[in-house]
Amino acid sequence: MVHVNIDIPMDSTNSAASPPNRRRYGGVLPEERQRQRRDKLVEGGIEVFGTKGFHGTTVREVCLAAHLTERYFYESFKSLSELFIAVYSHLREQLMDKTLLALRQANPTPLELLDPGLRTFLEFIRDDPRRGRIMLVDSLGVDGEMARISGETARDYSGLLRAHLVTLVPEHMLQEIDIDLLAEGMIGLNILLASRWMQEDFTTPIDKVVRTNMLPYMGMISLVQAS
Repeated sequence: MVHVNIDIPMDSTNSAASPPNRRRYGGVLPEERQRQRRDKLVEGGIEVFGTKGFHGTTVREVCLAAHLTERYFYESFKSLSELFIAVYSHLREQLMDKTLLALRQANPTPLELLDPGLRTFLEFIRDDPRRGRIMLVDSLGVDGEMARISGETARDYSGLLRAHLVTLVPEHMLQEIDIDLLAEGMIGLNILLASRWMQEDFTTPIDKVVRTNMLPYMGMISLVQAS
């Protein structure tokens, strides 16, 4: 009888110690599917918050709008207020992207920079009134964290305006006024007028609303030029 010795190479890596393969569903990794579910919840939040308001919304209604079961809500968010912050942040990013694009495409003169910035903001809430309700109304009454984030958003836009104002106001006047306070006040005025316009169901033509918003800026520029 012939004995044949067969050497079987041994894998030095212990298969039991190897990390398990992440299971794909339809070619999509679990973390990607979770991100997709989170995005659906954000879109569902826009729909329900934007139509019923934060205080009239339930987790169940958001999940129905997102076409997900409630267990997936808590996979991504601890509470409705946490979802609201995610929804608000999503809309804030969209608006800022649109605003910066409009400013880049505008002629770099004082009024021709202000007009497209204001128009972009007004169109953003008019084209989807859910955005206006979320950003201008409910964001003020959710909780302290949301109030802080809303304040940061206003300061982001006042920062953009401030950078513009310092090019308009003579240096000697800059020493006599609080330019930060001026920028925040002007942004506050724009938000107030936009909120009023929204409450009236956008019945006033947008061109008229833009001109109304522009009037204080035009007056300020005239005052500066006359000084």
